[in-house]
Amino acid sequence: MLGTLIKSQILENIYGIKFVVTFVVCTVLVLGATVTGIGRYESQRTEELKIEAINEGNLEEAGSWHQVGRNGIKQVKPASRLSIFASGLEESVGRTATVREGDFPHMEDSIYSTAPIFAVFGDLDLTFIIKIVISLFAILFTYDLVSGEKESGTLKLCLSNSVPRNTFILGKSIGSFVSLLIPLLLPLLIGLLTILTIGNITFSADEWIRVGLIILGYTLYLLAFFGLGIFVSALTRRSAVSFLILLFIWVFFVLVVPKASMMIAGQIYPIPGINEVRTQQFNLQRDFWRQTWELTRAEFERAGGGQLEGRERWTRMREIRNQIRERIEPEYKRRNENLINNFKQQQSNLTSLAMSISRFSPASAVTYIGMNLVGTGFDEQENFLEMLTAYRERFTKFIEDEMAREEQQSGGFRSHSDERGTLDFTRLPQFEYERLSAQQGISLALPDMLMLALISIIFYAVAFVLFLRYDVR
Repeated sequence: MLGTLIKSQILENIYGIKFVVTFVVCTVLVLGATVTGIGRYESQRTEELKIEAINEGNLEEAGSWHQVGRNGIKQVKPASRLSIFASGLEESVGRTATVREGDFPHMEDSIYSTAPIFAVFGDLDLTFIIKIVISLFAILFTYDLVSGEKESGTLKLCLSNSVPRNTFILGKSIGSFVSLLIPLLLPLLIGLLTILTIGNITFSADEWIRVGLIILGYTLYLLAFFGLGIFVSALTRRSAVSFLILLFIWVFFVLVVPKASMMIAGQIYPIPGINEVRTQQFNLQRDFWRQTWELTRAEFERAGGGQLEGRERWTRMREIRNQIRERIEPEYKRRNENLINNFKQQQSNLTSLAMSISRFSPASAVTYIGMNLVGTGFDEQENFLEMLTAYRERFTKFIEDEMAREEQQSGGFRSHSDERGTLDFTRLPQFEYERLSAQQGISLALPDMLMLALISIIFYAVAFVLFLRYDVR
């Protein structure tokens, strides 16, 4: 009997207008997002090559190692093949960062800064389509599952034929959910084939596991709204009322809660702008060098350096300056690191609170699932910046050693222009980026997946109990 009910519900939906509209919309949007994602990935790979060329050109034009350290070099976070599913933060905050002396690495070169129109409409990826569009179809397939049957009289008729209520609601639910998955999974399958053929992109075994988990996350998200739809439908007596309640809930949890969480977190943990922090860094550095030269001149005069001339004068002043710098530089570095760490801690507090609040929305949960499994989320960005910070220490140490060697060889008289094109940049420390492992990505996504599963179970269990007591008259 259960199989008959499931088959009957699937056939009823397939021959209905809802199924046709859902299939057409899913096909157009999923394939559109797939093609857009392939193009985005290819443009990201092209951008990586351009940044390498820019770095090579800037390094070749550098006149000294001091200039190399001051200008810095750009490092780019390698593009993820799975970003087709969820672009995450990469389009909004950028994928590149400049490593230089006296400055902490931060993301830059956002697409929104070069094409502000994208900030108005946002990015189109598969996660966005599932989160916004397909969840509406989940409501469309469930708002009248119980109340609509009551209005048409078929509910009373079916239950009068000795059909158990639990079998009836289970068969209707499974049949309707399968009817929703068919117009979604078929376009997803076509999209994957498009990625492998037209996009000429191949996934590793690790990435195929992530793809499977992403699709599972999408399914759990739709199940959450599906359970909500059945719950509201079993709670009301009229399908129109059910639809209005579900639409209100959808707007609140999909559109309002994620944005409100950011506003609330920003009020609780206000943080300074990055330019304000960089200004404080600049002031620290300026005060450090001013103090260095003031102490150097005073010590130079006390040591009788004013009687020296030429190279001997410069050599003596440089020796005193290096001694002064070694004495006061630790305090400058400590204050600079405290400034950076405080800013990062403020960022972390703000992000953690905003994410915790936003998780009351299933839409936020599926967004985090996509970003964490793809590698375009907060943790992957933080991993990139931490590796850049460690690289910056090696880069700065190398530049300082080379500058000391330059001064020792030239005696301070060599022109920077004389060095242009002659520096050996092959000796520069190389930055090697290592992504978070699949296990780490899965562990980050697992809490959100469990939460969606729990929401689905709770809504459906309550709806099941309500239906067992539902007045069919």
